[in-house]
Amino acid sequence: MKIKQKQFLSLNTHLQCGEDKNVVAAKQLLRGTGFNLLDAVRIALELIEATGGSKDWRRLRAAINAGAEQLQLAERSISFSEAVQSCLAAKAHRSERTLQDIRQNMKRMMKDSPELAQQSMRSLRMADCERMLRLSFAHSAAGFVKARANLSGVFNHAYRLGYCAGNPITHIAIPALREREIRALSLTEIRQLISTAARPAHRDCQPALGLMLYAGVRPDELRRLSWEDIDWEEEELCIASRHSKTGGARHVPLAAPALRLLRSLPAQERQGSICPPRWRERWLSLRQGAGFDHWVPDVLRHSYASYHAKHHRNLPALQLAMGHRDCRLLLTRYVNLRGISSADAKRFWQAC
Repeated sequence: MKIKQKQFLSLNTHLQCGEDKNVVAAKQLLRGTGFNLLDAVRIALELIEATGGSKDWRRLRAAINAGAEQLQLAERSISFSEAVQSCLAAKAHRSERTLQDIRQNMKRMMKDSPELAQQSMRSLRMADCERMLRLSFAHSAAGFVKARANLSGVFNHAYRLGYCAGNPITHIAIPALREREIRALSLTEIRQLISTAARPAHRDCQPALGLMLYAGVRPDELRRLSWEDIDWEEEELCIASRHSKTGGARHVPLAAPALRLLRSLPAQERQGSICPPRWRERWLSLRQGAGFDHWVPDVLRHSYASYHAKHHRNLPALQLAMGHRDCRLLLTRYVNLRGISSADAKRFWQAC
């Protein structure tokens, strides 16, 4: 650092008073920095100690530069609202249902905790996140679990980009959920659905029914499928990652009953979406025509899993067909063998 003319005159004055020239120069260099000579000495000693007692000026300077870079990285962050938008952009390949869950849950948290939107991701701690989660979702354990998973995804995304030091959500306990028991449809109920779908008014709904009942396809996935997703040669359904709930592609083997219901529609009509126009209205009409006044969501997927497990006794294969990461969800939520005999399971796969 160059010493200006005023500093030079002051330096001469100190030197004339007998003060050590190095001390004088150091004081002049520190003027206006807010540090005194003792502060500078302490910093220098800490730097030397941190580098193992090094006296190599080049090594000390390298340590200063490295520390400055790390400090800049540590202070780098974005606001929570920006992190949510960035996370949604990164997950654009996921299903619209998944993106909607993230948007709605994070929006709700920012509404209930207005300070959250502008808070730095790096400044948010586990206690802050848990408090805000409970404020918005304390009334529903299932809602809390889903929002916690969404929030964890936002933090994981921010961490990968270097905007926070870690994911504090991993330390927030997951409340125990009491899963509602969902009974698989009986063979009689399944026959009612299939026979009703065969009527002229519902004939073009048969392929969609076949994929839900005999391939375990989720209703939201079903609406995004087209006839091009059927591999007739391999006899399997190809669910692309952009169509699946979890964002992972999967190939589901199509058993004879599923193929029969798919082929119930003439080949010339197998174009475009597998679901016929006005699908929600048509599907409701079919269920009511089969005598279902009350319908449990996902009951066909649960029925598929239960009859598959009872007949094939191959959970890993079922896990792959269902699109789950492991078998735990099958055992805790989907597979319900109550009231299903081996003979019933065999008849199910023979189309009842």
